[in-house]
Amino acid sequence: MSVKGGAGLYRLNLIRATREREIKSERKKRLAFIIGAGCFGFFAISLIYSTLTIWQMEHVITIEKDKVSRLKQEYTKYTATKLIVDKSDIEQLGELQDKGILWTKKLAAMANHLPENYWITHFAYNNNELKVNGYGYTNTQQEQLLVLDAYLEGLKKDTTFSDVFGRLKLNYADRAGESGRVAFEFSAYTSKWMGQ
Repeated sequence: MSVKGGAGLYRLNLIRATREREIKSERKKRLAFIIGAGCFGFFAISLIYSTLTIWQMEHVITIEKDKVSRLKQEYTKYTATKLIVDKSDIEQLGELQDKGILWTKKLAAMANHLPENYWITHFAYNNNELKVNGYGYTNTQQEQLLVLDAYLEGLKKDTTFSDVFGRLKLNYADRAGESGRVAFEFSAYTSKWMGQ
């Protein structure tokens, strides 16, 4: 298209201007579609996340309600029995605790002081007496009585053992021939046996 003017001719390209407007319009539509799809995707993800969170919270609430109902049942059973602990029962329990022997400490003390190549094979506690049997091997330079005497002295000095068993007595030590094997037995008596 040509337009005549006073001094010269001007050419206008209307198709190019129309095409540029269409391209801008298409870009705007595409951008609007992308933004709309992104918003919809974000909304969908938020909706799924919210649904899962609500489901998990309801699951936790259900578990906690079950726990509360179980606790209520146990409390109802407890109150129904009306179990009353008497003061004398508590005192008897305290006496039993004071009279009890902590065997793990006593056995550990017996094991700690045991001479090398000696083993405890049997022990029994009855009527305030602890009887211990075992055996060991001595070499030609060892005297079994000296070794066992040192063992019993170590137990006497160990307060974790001697606080309950105040008196120790070697009942026998028997060496069997040339093999060097020594069978032994000793007794440990509680303070009650000694009249303390």
